[in-house]
Amino acid sequence: MTGDVALTSALRNNLLSLQNTQRQVDQTQQRLATGKKVNSALDNPLNFFRAQSFGNRSSDLTTLLDGINLSIRTIEEADKGITAINKLLDTAESIVDEAKSAYNGQSSTVANLRSLSTVGGNIGATTNVSLGALVSGGLQGFDAGDTIDFSLNVDGADLTFQATSATTLGALIGAFTAGGALGGGATDGAYITGNLTGGDLTFSVNNNDFAAFENLRITVTEGGSGDEPIVNTGGTIVRDSSGETTIYSGLETTIDNLESRYDKVLTEISATANDSSFNGINLLKGNDLLTTFNEDGTSNLSTTGDDLTAEGLALSTADFQTRANLDTRSAQLSTATSTVRNFGSLIATDLSLIQTRRDFTESTIETLKGGADDLTLADLNEEGANLLALQTRQQLGVTSLSLASQAQQGVLRLF
Repeated sequence: MTGDVALTSALRNNLLSLQNTQRQVDQTQQRLATGKKVNSALDNPLNFFRAQSFGNRSSDLTTLLDGINLSIRTIEEADKGITAINKLLDTAESIVDEAKSAYNGQSSTVANLRSLSTVGGNIGATTNVSLGALVSGGLQGFDAGDTIDFSLNVDGADLTFQATSATTLGALIGAFTAGGALGGGATDGAYITGNLTGGDLTFSVNNNDFAAFENLRITVTEGGSGDEPIVNTGGTIVRDSSGETTIYSGLETTIDNLESRYDKVLTEISATANDSSFNGINLLKGNDLLTTFNEDGTSNLSTTGDDLTAEGLALSTADFQTRANLDTRSAQLSTATSTVRNFGSLIATDLSLIQTRRDFTESTIETLKGGADDLTLADLNEEGANLLALQTRQQLGVTSLSLASQAQQGVLRLF
């Protein structure tokens, strides 16, 4: 091309050498600046795309790792709820045990008919008079048509006896103490012993076996035209003569208090289960948790939730009015405790598995990053040495170019 500068062969070779050296200097400086020997596909297509593949998978696993950590937190929250529910179940069981102790701690007295007397004074142990003849004390004012209904549940059987004004005191005692009506079954003999001392008739449970007795009721019915009949009773299961039923006199307030406490515990069990959620998932309310371990979702773990509220555990509200009911509550609590503990073991196993996979995923991420670095990172020591060598070569090239141009400079001396 016209106007091009003509260079000698020596100058052109030196110039090409300097240009090549400069390219290598630029490349080395880029490697030192980025720390990588492969910065684009132009540097090394195979290593670049392989490293990119490792990096993409590492990024995907890092995203999954966040989900794995959330799963761990969800199970840990559920485990805390289980620990609290176990303590509450223990508290409920202690309340039931306290109620049982209240039953078992009573005296052997079932009921007293106090100050039985006639016109002649207190009746004796051998006196056998009609109830209508009693004018003061425990039984009073029975006319024709008046009745006293006694009912008692013994070992699941409802036993009843009706006394009228014509019923003798001996028949009343026999109704309580003889095998049959109120006294017990033919095979078990009498459950109750009657003792008449100083006008006080005391009925006592044999061997203090209160577990067999439930719901003694005395109902007074006015059927005649005279004074309203009166039953003055005391002891441990009859509260009054109005037909109201209690378990043991003096125990009703205790039982009511224990029932109230028990129901509060059940409420708190449900509240604890409801509050044991994390990230919108509550394993104690039956929510399931799916933890994914790989990019395509083929490796995962499903943690199945359970309903650990009082209703879900089939815990009935308090009814301590019979010993059988207490035994039922004990059985329910035992089953609930077993259910909660078994569920705790299940999620503990899942937690261990998820933590193991988390550690494995973290190790895999580091391995992938290390593999990508092996393919792309530069040896900075080597690149530093290369830059120093290239700078030296560049200086030598400039000197060589200067020497090559001296022949042309000699022409200037002719002028």
